[in-house]
Amino acid sequence: MSTKQSTLGQLIAALGLDTENEWSHVVRERLVAYGLLGLYVFVIWFPIYFIFITSIKPTSAVLDIPISFVPTQPTVSNYVEIFQNRPFELYTLNSLIVASTTTVICVTLGTVTGYSFSRYDFMGNKTLLLSIVGARMIPPIALIVPFFSIMSNPPLVGGLTGSLYDTRIALILTYTFFNLPFAVWIMKNYFDGVPESLDEQARIDGCSRWEGFVKIILPMAKPGIAATAILAFIFSWNEFVFALVLTSSEQAQTLPIAVSLFVADDFVDWAHLAAGGMIAALPGILFGLFFQQYIVSGLTQGAVKE
Repeated sequence: MSTKQSTLGQLIAALGLDTENEWSHVVRERLVAYGLLGLYVFVIWFPIYFIFITSIKPTSAVLDIPISFVPTQPTVSNYVEIFQNRPFELYTLNSLIVASTTTVICVTLGTVTGYSFSRYDFMGNKTLLLSIVGARMIPPIALIVPFFSIMSNPPLVGGLTGSLYDTRIALILTYTFFNLPFAVWIMKNYFDGVPESLDEQARIDGCSRWEGFVKIILPMAKPGIAATAILAFIFSWNEFVFALVLTSSEQAQTLPIAVSLFVADDFVDWAHLAAGGMIAALPGILFGLFFQQYIVSGLTQGAVKE
């Protein structure tokens, strides 16, 4: 018993605490903190877990009462069937093409534009930046009719291209409109946190403004670029409303639309709905787990200036 007391006393001393009461107070605070954290994790992950176990249950067992939270007969038949009975590979391909193309456009234009706003103090700088970011503040639902009208008969190029309705291009242009202001805002804030002395040093070493940007500044902006790319991809991948309004066939429809097709007027195919939902949610889950450090660092860079 004396050995335990001695060990506890050494630990209290190492933590800079004077009494065991202070030690007990610290323990209680830690227990409360970890308890709240555990509750938060449970609330966040339980819906995903429930969708997953539903997706691997036989169709006949999905609505069993009482609900089983541990499948007794797990199966992957639901995943196999949605690819056999519906063109899910085409839906997936559409989502990949639309989300990837939108991401490339937003990252490219957002990086160059964000750097320009950060480094050049031209007339109307703040007004123009505010107008770009302000466009993202408009509720997307308010722009559905204008976008439908524009994509049905594009101005200026409508006679050449014809209607863009029910095409991937319509979704790419629409998602770029909504994601590009966000990309500009992230990259502008990130470049604000990169010292301008690096640009000056690059010019002293004989680099042009563009060479200094590409060789010196751009490599340092990788976390910001990664955060922009991840968020633009996830937003484009998950978007539902505009994909529903601007497409009508499987040639252009994306995964969120494909998943919604399992909900009919008189029934809901819960097993296949859960399987499709897991496929649609997988990129967001993976990005959140493995690239969260880039998202956090990319969003917080430039928030505090020295």
